[in-house]
Amino acid sequence: MAKPIRGDDPFNILDLDDIPKPGRDIPARPAPRPHSPNLLEEDEVPSRTGKGEEKKSAAPRRAAGQGQEADRNGREASNMGKKEPKRKKNGKKKMKLWLKILIPVLVVLGIAGGTAAYVLMDIAGSYDPVELNEAELGFDSVIDKNVKNIALFGVDSRNGLLDKGTRSDSIIILSIDKNHNKVKLSSIMRDAYVNIPGRGMDKITHAYAFGGAELAVRTLNENFDLDITDFATVDFANMAEIVDAVGGVTIDVKDNEVDNLNASVREQAEATGKPATYVKSGGTQTLNGIQAVAYSRIRYVGNGDFERTERQRTVLMQLFNKALAMNPTRYPQLAKDLLGLTKTSLDFGTLMGYAPMALQKPTMVTTRFPTDSDYKGEKINGTYYMTFDDAVTTQKLHDFIYNDIMPS
Repeated sequence: MAKPIRGDDPFNILDLDDIPKPGRDIPARPAPRPHSPNLLEEDEVPSRTGKGEEKKSAAPRRAAGQGQEADRNGREASNMGKKEPKRKKNGKKKMKLWLKILIPVLVVLGIAGGTAAYVLMDIAGSYDPVELNEAELGFDSVIDKNVKNIALFGVDSRNGLLDKGTRSDSIIILSIDKNHNKVKLSSIMRDAYVNIPGRGMDKITHAYAFGGAELAVRTLNENFDLDITDFATVDFANMAEIVDAVGGVTIDVKDNEVDNLNASVREQAEATGKPATYVKSGGTQTLNGIQAVAYSRIRYVGNGDFERTERQRTVLMQLFNKALAMNPTRYPQLAKDLLGLTKTSLDFGTLMGYAPMALQKPTMVTTRFPTDSDYKGEKINGTYYMTFDDAVTTQKLHDFIYNDIMPS
């Protein structure tokens, strides 16, 4: 089956014919090897849930595709030393597609004629997408053309660096599911013990540091049998601006989270030179950008990284709901603002192909992987890792994304 072509109606907006949904093999996880030293500071050991000491047997997998194992074995052993991704070039064909998709949307929003064309070009010129080398992304076919998976990375960068050299503090798979009219967020625990191509077994958070978005996407695809071709990366400062762009988000802050939240507010304010506005007490309230980012970074309250990923998904879900509640006439400006704050491979034609679904008010659902019953915390050569049953976890992830089944 042919690889996806970004910009050519990725979300079936133009009513293309349905295609089958093949599955593919996943090679067995390599045996753990002694952890080789790296230059990254090791993370603290997160809290445990007390569950998951016993692994489950693997659930039935999707039917095997052809040539996957040979394709993987033939790839280069390392992704290091590659040049920066090439910039995308938008030709006449993509411009025609933009107009075909977005002009009707703009007309619905009351923006027509020359104004619509101006809005299109203004948004398109607000960012410069990067292009990933699809031959290095670790997959060979699309699983379901009605489901688009996008990797979201939040990096702890204090100098605006969004390339390799910075760990991904947050790893979320955004799935736009047309089959069920849903947007799904799947958090991947950053301590998950996976095979990073060319590096061996390590924490998945280090994949971005070793090889940037391209290696991080390949790591997700090869370990969880996915077909991700696009990503979006944001650092904490820009995430705060994104939250402010929609007027803040409504969050129920627990009393025991306030002190940790305010400590992060102080740190961010000092780093960005912006005034610190502290949260005075717990309860449901509207958090501004810096406060929302501080909330999503809380780690030493509650159940460690498990609750932390839940907070991150909560902020994204509230951000999503706030955007949907906005007057649609504000969407063009919002799109321009968000794209200027994000490093992404999504070209304008692909991105605007999802505009009609936004007007349909899809439901958002969230979860995390691995689940409590499928992992256990282990120390390997003195470093904490979250080892897990990869076959069971992959099956549950696929069930959530494609079959709309929440993991148990």
